[in-house]
Amino acid sequence: MVYALQSLGGLVLFFAFIYIIVHLVQKKIFKREKVLNKRVFYSTVISGFVLSAFGMGLEQSDENAVKVTELTEENTELNSELESIHADHEQALTELEEQHTSEIAELESKHEDAIADLTAEAEEASGDIEEYEELVASLEEENEQINSLNDEVDALSEENESLKGDISDLESQVTSAESSSATASSSGSSSSSESGSGSSSSSESDSSSGSSESSSSSNVQYQNCTAAREAGAAPVREGDPGYGPHLDRDEDGVGCE
Repeated sequence: MVYALQSLGGLVLFFAFIYIIVHLVQKKIFKREKVLNKRVFYSTVISGFVLSAFGMGLEQSDENAVKVTELTEENTELNSELESIHADHEQALTELEEQHTSEIAELESKHEDAIADLTAEAEEASGDIEEYEELVASLEEENEQINSLNDEVDALSEENESLKGDISDLESQVTSAESSSATASSSGSSSSSESGSGSSSSSESDSSSGSSESSSSSNVQYQNCTAAREAGAAPVREGDPGYGPHLDRDEDGVGCE
């Protein structure tokens, strides 16, 4: 229809153009005095322009309609693609959220397991610390008992030394008493034998003095090793003058080593 209107408009304009040409030819060449029918000419020209313009308008409208259709189809395709992209985006977002939720749950589980392990280790370490503290307390108590026993041993050693000194004094007193008794005996016996010969008196006198020297040397007693060292008798062996058990602590027969 558009092309028909444009063709019709073109024909009308062509008719108007022919009409004006014919009029001019008759007037100029044939010298005819013919009046131009303006009503026919102008109506034809106007009709041709109107039909052509209307045809061009319809053509433009058709083109616009085609463009609108194309744009509508393109818009529909774009909307379809957009919906597809939006659906893919939502699906990807959902998958990411699920993955993120799963990872968070896994991390929380690992975190809880780690906390439980650390708590168990801490409780075990606390038990070990308590056992260690109890062991330390027990060792300290045993150490105190050992120190107390050492103090008792030292006290007993001092008491033993004191008793040994007392025993040594008693032995010295006994030895001195025996010596005094022997001296008294020997004096009585020499006074009863006044009628003996001079040679026997002198012999008895020598014998008595020898006995007295032997007795005095056997009566030598040392209260401790310091006294023995000061007397120059250390070490004192068993059988030597002044030897006593209080000088021989290891009981090997040699005192004040």
